[in-house]
Amino acid sequence: MIGYPGMDEVVVGGRGLWRARISVHAPSEHSGSSRSAIGAISRAAHLVHLLDTADLPGPPRPGADFLLPPKLSVTAIHGGQGFSVVADRCDLNVDVRTTPAFDASDAETLVRKAVAELDAELPGPAPTRIEEIACWPPFQLRPDEQPAAALISAARSLGISVRTKTAGPSNIGNLLAGEYGIPATII
Repeated sequence: MIGYPGMDEVVVGGRGLWRARISVHAPSEHSGSSRSAIGAISRAAHLVHLLDTADLPGPPRPGADFLLPPKLSVTAIHGGQGFSVVADRCDLNVDVRTTPAFDASDAETLVRKAVAELDAELPGPAPTRIEEIACWPPFQLRPDEQPAAALISAARSLGISVRTKTAGPSNIGNLLAGEYGIPATII
């Protein structure tokens, strides 16, 4: 086995994820037009601000079972071309890392709330569209659960002191543990 992330930690769990592509719309027009309209890129920038400032639960209290907080990141933005056309569409990729205390349903609700706020404050010619791309639940083993216990025991038998860590997400760990109930670790 080749362990991740190294010789001093055994990853026993991972945050889940909820990923979506969001399409923001606006009227297209020439950039030199005498009319003033908010383009899709500007509307998308406002949505990014709403998402970046959204309330997420803070870090878990010391001693909590799952030590990582949820996290929301806008990871890509695509829209427009050239200089003289105001874009009529802009797409955002949103990655939300979920936890047992803030799951995929919470992530989707938070994003839908931000989108509804955008569409109410700066209406476009079409509603902003959310397309879910992926959704994996978080997972975490106790140090005495297999296969984590076997990895910890094997390391200690070789004189290597290891500690447990929750990282993630891990596609295979989240799949096995979250979808099939099979205890898994990231290796």
